[in-house]
Amino acid sequence: MKIKEETAEEPVGADKAGNCRRPVIDPVIELTPGSTARPLAGLSGKVEGFLVSHRARFGYVHAFMAVVFLALVAIPVFFPFPADDDTALTNLQLLARFIVWGLWFPLMFLSVVLFGRLWCGLLCPQGALTEFMSKRGLNRPIPGWMRWKGLPFASFVFITVLGQLVGVRDYSLAALEVLGGTMLLAALTGFIYTKDRRAWCRHLCPAGPLLGIFSRLGSAGIDKNGGTGTSAACPTFINTQTKTASSNCIACMRCVNPASESTLRLKLRRPGREIEEIGKREPDIWEVLFLLGATGLALGAFYWTESDMYTLYRDFLGNAFIDLGYGSLIGQSGPWWVMVNYPWAGETFNWLDFISIATFMLGTMVAVMGALLILLISSALIPKEKLEYWKRAASAGYAYAPVALVSLVLGLGIMLFEPLGSFGKLLPAALFAAGAIWSVYLAVKIQGPRPGVLPNMLGIGLVAWLWYSVLF
Repeated sequence: MKIKEETAEEPVGADKAGNCRRPVIDPVIELTPGSTARPLAGLSGKVEGFLVSHRARFGYVHAFMAVVFLALVAIPVFFPFPADDDTALTNLQLLARFIVWGLWFPLMFLSVVLFGRLWCGLLCPQGALTEFMSKRGLNRPIPGWMRWKGLPFASFVFITVLGQLVGVRDYSLAALEVLGGTMLLAALTGFIYTKDRRAWCRHLCPAGPLLGIFSRLGSAGIDKNGGTGTSAACPTFINTQTKTASSNCIACMRCVNPASESTLRLKLRRPGREIEEIGKREPDIWEVLFLLGATGLALGAFYWTESDMYTLYRDFLGNAFIDLGYGSLIGQSGPWWVMVNYPWAGETFNWLDFISIATFMLGTMVAVMGALLILLISSALIPKEKLEYWKRAASAGYAYAPVALVSLVLGLGIMLFEPLGSFGKLLPAALFAAGAIWSVYLAVKIQGPRPGVLPNMLGIGLVAWLWYSVLF
């Protein structure tokens, strides 16, 4: 199959005699035997047509998802804490926990492989709230500090560490604090900054950049239709006339108009193709730094609950504080909104737990991120193409996306596999292996079968080994 990026020579809207005709909306496609391009083009047109024709109704979906999510994080607070013999069928807190952590977040991350960031544009409750409030807000310009590209990563680090300290996955009050708090911040951001835009989604959302990176693996994207693209008021501030990347696109369909030849269009593609072509798809070193840092921080979150390393580290810190005369201080507990403090549930953190968990997670993040950066920099020293050094490094770093995505989904959705017995162990292992192999494949596609790809493969192997050690 060959896809040409040119369109028909006649102007849209009239034939050579001046008669009206149907606009040309697809690129010219040459079919080779066995090609599936035409069916895919037809399918993308049907999906696009459905989404565009119902675009005015997206607000109803936004409202529904916001209400459902708020109910999942707020209502369980008023119900009893689960007993040892309770299940998701007998206790509302366990049911909400399963829906949010076993289904909602794993499916959110998995969805980007199929649909790009359609979740963000159609289903995300935070995005819905920030967009709703922006239509009624102060319409102030976005300040310079909010445009700093490292801010979403700082937001991700803060929310992730806070979630571990307060027990966000185990306690309804903690879930209300963290998840309800981010929804409140999203609403306030929308009310204060810009009109009819999503400043929260572009600049502050803790999960946005991660979803953006993974969306580059997606089999669907909003791309130019062979022309220059048309200018549209993108809610995430993308220049639609020069758009080549999917990372900030939330698939809201505002820039798509099937009746115009020069518009952006919904297109289906091979999963991972955008990363295979990352050199011309706006590689961003900040995205790669976020990916590496998020991988290290997520590993720290899992290792402190599963690894003996954390116990040894905590004991070391405890002895050090006692030697310094702070033994009585670190033995005290704090409020529930700062750390786990539920005596009636048999679990209470003290300040030693607070300090050791936070520093262990941050230390793991720095160690993993540092090791991967060294390997990535080494890999970029041997170029395949004459690109700027940091562009080569950024391009190579996207190869980590599949193994990071699969590992994160398996870690978040562990409770989804537990009831499946032996199959529940085989399926995660198969998915994990597929993610690692996909990362290796992308590394070779990005850098070619050259010596420069070896450090990157070593880094992928390191990430896979670290995740395997904690997941299996």
